Amino acid sequence: MLSKQLLFRVGMIFFIISTLGLLFFKVGQITVEIPKANVQAQMEPIFFIDGVSEKTHIKYEMVDPMFTILDSGDFYLKSNITLASGLKQTWGSMSVTAKVQFNNDKKSFYLTIEEPVLLKIRGKSSNDAGFNIWGQDPQVLQADLSKKLNAFFSEQYIAEISGKALRIQAEVFSIQSMQKNNEGTQIVMNVDQGIFIVITYFVMLLSVLIYAFAYFFIGQVGFEDKKGLGFRDPLKTPVAPKKK
Repeated sequence: MLSKQLLFRVGMIFFIISTLGLLFFKVGQITVEIPKANVQAQMEPIFFIDGVSEKTHIKYEMVDPMFTILDSGDFYLKSNITLASGLKQTWGSMSVTAKVQFNNDKKSFYLTIEEPVLLKIRGKSSNDAGFNIWGQDPQVLQADLSKKLNAFFSEQYIAEISGKALRIQAEVFSIQSMQKNNEGTQIVMNVDQGIFIVITYFVMLLSVLIYAFAYFFIGQVGFEDKKGLGFRDPLKTPVAPKKK
């Protein structure tokens, strides 16, 4: 037979366990720092992007990347570019703002481009009126370059969440905000711990219910645990008549 004191102890143990779980493991946010130097060192040796624009048939090569951190926390990329069409060849630069994204499956960060690259050829910019490349509109080439860069960046993870940050039973991370710091980019991540927190709150609720059940329905109402007293059905418990 379950005794009052046994249920009190079980309820207290469950409550302590659930409270410790919330105190030490419940995490709403974490902060991740991505140093610019790490990104530069990772990209520089492998950054050689070449190809041919399908519509303009202009060949391109992008090399020598340089990364700068903007106040927003985004990465500003600038690299040298070589363009060729038949016997024609020219040199210039390419620049674009790359935003940080997060892959939950890989628990890793990567860069992505959401706008066309900016080209500077022979002292003129692709934002200038009348800019063209050997008589061709540069927008098609810019779109091809952006697509090629996105394909490259999607395979280059610049940082990952691992170790202690993954021992908080986190299921889903999402970027809340970013800002520039002395080293590079500081990212605040929202953390969804999923079923772990649901279970923790359920255990806490269960402990309260066990405690209340023992207090009200085992023996007499209260904390005393008299021998031979078990479950007390409140519907069948006689009620003393009120004194007049």
